[in-house]
Amino acid sequence: MQSLWSDKDAAQNQSVLDLRVYSSRLLGSDPALVLHGGGNTSVKARVANLFGEEEEILFVKGSGWDLATIQAEGFAPVRMDTLLKMAALEHLSDSDMVNNQRAAMIDPSAPNPSVEAILHAVIPYKFVDHTHTDAVVTLTNTADGEALIRAVYGDRVLIVPYVMPGFELARLIYRMTRDVDWDGIDGIVLMNHGLFTFADDARTSYEKHIELVTAAEAYLELRGATLTLDSAAVEPELLALARIRRAVSQCRGQALIAHLNDSPLAVHFSTQDVPSLSNRGTLTPEHVIRTKRAPLFLTGKEVTGAAPGAALEEAGRDRGDLNAAVDRYAEHYRAYFDTHHAEGQICLNPAPGYAVWKDRGAISFGKSLKEAQVIRDINDHTFEAILKAEQLGGYQALDEATLFEIEYWELEQAKLKKGGGSPGLSGKVVLVTDAETPLGEAVIRQLQSQGASVVACGSVADIETTVYTYGGLD
Repeated sequence: MQSLWSDKDAAQNQSVLDLRVYSSRLLGSDPALVLHGGGNTSVKARVANLFGEEEEILFVKGSGWDLATIQAEGFAPVRMDTLLKMAALEHLSDSDMVNNQRAAMIDPSAPNPSVEAILHAVIPYKFVDHTHTDAVVTLTNTADGEALIRAVYGDRVLIVPYVMPGFELARLIYRMTRDVDWDGIDGIVLMNHGLFTFADDARTSYEKHIELVTAAEAYLELRGATLTLDSAAVEPELLALARIRRAVSQCRGQALIAHLNDSPLAVHFSTQDVPSLSNRGTLTPEHVIRTKRAPLFLTGKEVTGAAPGAALEEAGRDRGDLNAAVDRYAEHYRAYFDTHHAEGQICLNPAPGYAVWKDRGAISFGKSLKEAQVIRDINDHTFEAILKAEQLGGYQALDEATLFEIEYWELEQAKLKKGGGSPGLSGKVVLVTDAETPLGEAVIRQLQSQGASVVACGSVADIETTVYTYGGLD
């Protein structure tokens, strides 16, 4: 991995917060480090309050912002003294943590601080960078993950066992680092989670990150954890794709986009023992919120649903039609919820977030094309990491109960209880002709305002592309 730092570009930034925006965007520009809102960064600065008194403030990435496009207003300014006092508490619910972090902000109009704000405060350096780098997480998601990390870095990093993000993680690192010589380590590796680096200047923290990720990439290559993919194209079965979209939409109770991924990587992954591989869990814990823990498996010309954990041949013995396959997936999801849920938790929709279609690739499902594409991106990075981890002794993610804890985290459940309905045409695909006329443009705007995915086309070839991309027309 190459450093993208430019002294010329960095010099254009007048304040430490502007410099924080610059280096955050460098991290966010590389999907091998950050995907769709993942990771977080911070900078500490002294700010004069209304009374002319200086306070130490942590500017930390705010909820809902993406590092690739973040701006200065995307950082939440939180009083450091409050965060450090919170780190010393014995117990604190994540909801109380969020409320108290917000109460400690000096700008009430700023976004909610990251759930890892306390952890950023605990690290005694001005700039802190955190990503979910593919290379490091690939190493940690193996049976011998800690040993592999030590083989790469020796004592250069502090290795932290997996715990839930939020207060528990901050509290653990607060305890682990009381006697740590911070100048003797270059970073922190969170098992099954990601990498932290830090320094008193933005460039050093950023380039430490790049250096540590590069070392992990080099180790993967040294151990032969590389991929050779067949670039031969697979002829898409568009009518089958449309039927799959309909069946999953019926299970979800609303129209969905079905986005086919038949890239060489996705097709190669679909030729493997998919139930065994994908059933071991997501690459990083937060992915479970978008994709669920395991996909729907579709096998042969007649598609079959396999229970999470079932072998491919077991699925083959119990063939049924497509609707039955999707229904079985939903039944197993409800059983998963019944096994792990706590009182008051609301079961999420049991429909699959994506499917792996044997020998044909993967299909991601979303209420919009953007949502489906986000899942596709997550899948691409997950497929590659799984296949590489298999060459290091076997892919091993977090267990089912731990992933359930993230999927049904109290903060996510709170969002669910507050959530409203989707626009009436979400998941619908509408073909509009004469799109360049004033009437056509007005129709498109109206349809999009109601959540529809609109395709403007004027040929049969365009219609086929629509089926390929969205899974069909409505």
